[in-house]
Amino acid sequence: MWGLKMDFGLIITTILGSGSFFAMVQFLVSRHDHKKEDLNEIKKEIELIRKTQKDTNTRVSRMELLSLIRNDPNNVDAILQVAEYYFVELDGNAYAHTIFERWATEHNVPYGWLPKITKGVKDDQEQN
Repeated sequence: MWGLKMDFGLIITTILGSGSFFAMVQFLVSRHDHKKEDLNEIKKEIELIRKTQKDTNTRVSRMELLSLIRNDPNNVDAILQVAEYYFVELDGNAYAHTIFERWATEHNVPYGWLPKITKGVKDDQEQN
């Protein structure tokens, strides 16, 4: 029965004096470090997912824009809506920019709102 009436201070002193306390502290510290590493890995994965999603949106929007210009060139509202999203929101490339400018000129659509495109200019010039 002496275990039931043991002094709480004596229990704490025994724990602090033993190696188990230090092992417990070491475990908690290493656990915290692992969680921090895991959190950094999760952050990297989220950034990769965001970049992949933006790249996918850019490709899909470019295909949609070029398809509309090629297959439904008189659908001005739809083309302008996709063009604005592609060029302004997604920073579209020069290849689609050139095709869009040509379409806009042929359909008397002002395109002065287009941002200056530098992305893909070198690649497009090399292809010509």
